[in-house]
Amino acid sequence: MQAEEEKDDDLKRLLPCPFCGGGITEFHDNGRVWAGTKYSDPISVSVRHWCAEAPGPSRMIERIGRDKKQAIERWNMRSNV
Repeated sequence: MQAEEEKDDDLKRLLPCPFCGGGITEFHDNGRVWAGTKYSDPISVSVRHWCAEAPGPSRMIERIGRDKKQAIERWNMRSNV
């Protein structure tokens, strides 16, 4: 159960989507390799977000980092323009 709590805490650190403000967001481990007895550590981690329903095609937004911390930082980057 602790892993679920950590996942929820990480999701709470993400800013809302700048386009829809809602939708579905999840973390995805990229590049895991089966090593015979277990999977390797991920090569990178993605924040994947699907915008809430809106007119037009649905979209997925993805930000990738070396680890979950960096993926969160990249997702939370916002232009100051």
